[in-house]
Amino acid sequence: MIIRLNTNEIHTCRLRLRPFRIEDFDAYAAIMADPEIGKWFPKGEGYSRDEAEKSFNRILEHWTRHSFGLWAVFQKRKPSLMGRCGLNRIDETSEVEIDFLLAKQFWGKGYATEAAQAVLEYGFTILHLSRIIALAKIENIASRKVMEKIGMRYRKNARYWGILCAYYDITKADYAPEQKRK
Repeated sequence: MIIRLNTNEIHTCRLRLRPFRIEDFDAYAAIMADPEIGKWFPKGEGYSRDEAEKSFNRILEHWTRHSFGLWAVFQKRKPSLMGRCGLNRIDETSEVEIDFLLAKQFWGKGYATEAAQAVLEYGFTILHLSRIIALAKIENIASRKVMEKIGMRYRKNARYWGILCAYYDITKADYAPEQKRK
């Protein structure tokens, strides 16, 4: 996989990750409202439009505060929003978490893994992070498989946002981008 990284966008073989724009909100709200996606959120259900707006605003604010965050994910040849993927600083712990979420029609096609690999590379080579974590509800096997495919290791179960999560991490020393692209 060829990845082009810069501070504004990430390009992979099939994907383009770019900062969210206001015009992305309606598509974002529709993805976040899906109950199949929402069951993996801390509250266990899809977001209302107001909740999606708060989430969207947090994404924009995170970029302003930290100069990195979650990107809007698109297929290179199609203009419709697929979901989000990026890095999120968890305020309560100051850990940096990789976050990925795609609309249902994009599940099972390797897009989440492709985006997440690129985001890890961005975190280690552009941001010079020393460690990145990932969290998922324990029963979210699909997300956990993505975490493992990108080289992250399960460490423990831990409580975040009031729910028990599977906690994964990877250090810069353990990250080998050439191996992850095979």
